[in-house]
Amino acid sequence: MIFNELRLIEKLYIISSAITSVGSITLGLFVFLKNVKKNVNFVYLLTSLSVFVWSSALVLCQLSPDIDQALFWNRVLHFGSIFIPITFFHFVVELLGIYKQQGKVLKTGYCIALLFCLFLFTNLFINGLHAKYDFRIWPVPGKIYPFFMLYHNFYATYSLWIVFLYFKKAKGIIREQLKWILIGVSIAFLGGGTNYLYFYNIPFPPIGNIFVFLYIVFLAYSIIKYRLMDIRVVFTKVGIFLTVYTLVLGFPIWLGFKLLGNGLWLMPVTFMGILATVGPFIYLFIQKKAENRILQEQHRYQATLRQASAGMGKIKDLKKLLNMIVYVLRSAVQIEHALIYIHSKAQKKYILGASEMKSEQRTQFAEIIDDNSPLVSHFLENKDSIVFEEIKQKVRDFKSDQLRQLEQVIASLNGELLLPIFTDQNLAAIIVMGKKESGKPYSEDDLAVFGILANQTALAIENAQFYEDMQLTQQQLFQAEKMATIGTMADGLSHQINNRFHALGFIAGDAIDTIQMNKQKELTQDKMKEIFVELERAFVRVQDNVVQGGEVVQGLLRYTRKGESGFVPVDVDAVLKAAIEMVQFKIKIHELKIIRDYDVATIPKVKGNFTQLQEVFFNLIDNGYDAMMQRLNEKKEAGYQPTLTVRISKEDSYAQIIFEDNGIGVKDDDMHKLFTPFFTTKLSSKKGTGLGLYVIKKIVEDNHTGEVQMVSKYMHGTQMKLRLPIAIG
Repeated sequence: MIFNELRLIEKLYIISSAITSVGSITLGLFVFLKNVKKNVNFVYLLTSLSVFVWSSALVLCQLSPDIDQALFWNRVLHFGSIFIPITFFHFVVELLGIYKQQGKVLKTGYCIALLFCLFLFTNLFINGLHAKYDFRIWPVPGKIYPFFMLYHNFYATYSLWIVFLYFKKAKGIIREQLKWILIGVSIAFLGGGTNYLYFYNIPFPPIGNIFVFLYIVFLAYSIIKYRLMDIRVVFTKVGIFLTVYTLVLGFPIWLGFKLLGNGLWLMPVTFMGILATVGPFIYLFIQKKAENRILQEQHRYQATLRQASAGMGKIKDLKKLLNMIVYVLRSAVQIEHALIYIHSKAQKKYILGASEMKSEQRTQFAEIIDDNSPLVSHFLENKDSIVFEEIKQKVRDFKSDQLRQLEQVIASLNGELLLPIFTDQNLAAIIVMGKKESGKPYSEDDLAVFGILANQTALAIENAQFYEDMQLTQQQLFQAEKMATIGTMADGLSHQINNRFHALGFIAGDAIDTIQMNKQKELTQDKMKEIFVELERAFVRVQDNVVQGGEVVQGLLRYTRKGESGFVPVDVDAVLKAAIEMVQFKIKIHELKIIRDYDVATIPKVKGNFTQLQEVFFNLIDNGYDAMMQRLNEKKEAGYQPTLTVRISKEDSYAQIIFEDNGIGVKDDDMHKLFTPFFTTKLSSKKGTGLGLYVIKKIVEDNHTGEVQMVSKYMHGTQMKLRLPIAIG
């Protein structure tokens, strides 16, 4: 049958079906080749293949030169039609992630589809062809065809209903994706459904079938515009695939047409082409399932390692980070041991930072790896992981002394796989992994995952080292701030100490005068007693001044310590007294009134560091004093009394400590800057370093897991609230 002899509707049938055929298989391949391991992509390809078989066979049916060929291709197009609704339903299930809810319905659909395939080439399904209305060839339905229509319509309608329900609840881009699926597939099923009217002698032309190709347009729009399924970087793969298959399949068919013309040879050749097209994807599917089954354990620990690598950046303590890395490696991969060596710039060596091994293993490993070790040299030169078996093979092949030395180093570590950890082109660490307990070798997939782990480890180590350096810098900064405060206290401290020395000098002078005046005289017993009383009084005064001087020195020593001792139950009242004792050397403490608004007997002890808390209280008193003196000097208020009130109370499992002054307060514009380093509101920059509040916040919140809250009103005063955890027991 020649194309020019066909009627108009038959020509439209052929053209639209050809477009649908090419469009469906092209789009299906685009999606599938983007990610062959993704189930939804594979199932979408199955749907596309079903449409491809149906539409391609429809073209060949209309172009067949005799009734037998037409009947064969009609049965083939029904083969595609059988699987279109169930594969689309499968696609919907995978896309929406509802396999658990719809699994039984899906399996039942596939069983019914396979059952229909058994009758496909019998008269029970298609009972021949005859002319009908506008078509010269139209199938005659067999006895089971009504059941096929029922199955087809049920799964088509049910699929669209599920998509519609999810569309109603969806928002944003997902709603747009589902909208275009709903429109496109509705057109396809409704358009194709008009064919059934002719089957049962209803004279309504199946014109809707001509518009089935529009479903390709709508789905392609959804994929490209709304990222229904990512199709980036697939054009090259698809282009290669289509080019190869055009040459492999298209050229022989074209040559057959030239030499043999139309004939029965087309049926097996076309069928072979369909199978050849589907074959690679069936192979990939089976391969994927086989790999998943065989490599299930490997994939499990690889997933664990990926999760672990993602969480490494959250660990700030370097020692904890190293311990976590070796623990995860040994337990997840099930290896005999895992070691990690970290580089020390000061010692110019790699030091064993952490190790993990089987409980029964008692192997002693080298504590250091020198910078000039063959292992370090190899990593710096190649920047890639080392598999011990490969090194041993290279030693046998190349007889190299350098490789032999490298082999000896790795053997001394019992290493099977070694990973370099680079940060900014510097070899920061070395991970050594022992043999797998299962005896299996490390695979290429393993190396790929460990490569990701190495990159994440490098970032995590760099972050942890940076955090340690930052903490050291912060401690130095705090200590510098404290020593700057000591500098401003120098006058008061020197005055107190000089007073003690002057007093001691006067007392000693009086005692010497008493002795010299009486040493040449004949002394009566009463006179001797009088002299002894005077000397005793002098020595008591000496002792008192020595104690007072010692207390000043001890207070100064306590204040200047770094506060690195442990956290113990601390008496808050004792901390306040110590802070007042020290702050009197910096401020004129007699100029303000300090009110202790709490009962010493009832206040709880807090879990803290005495020296650090003393520094907090010192800064709070000092800040309050400066604010009150500023108000006194600026407002010149009659009867103004600078007052600092300290309240201590229990609140749940915390002690709440409030320092409230009636000073100048803080302007609203400055509130958000107060805890920023080097920002000060004091009138003279010489009076403050701008670190006081920053230090308070760091000590209370970072070191003591407490809270700091500030409430201030300009020209009225400031309230500083501290919450510190209460000591247990």
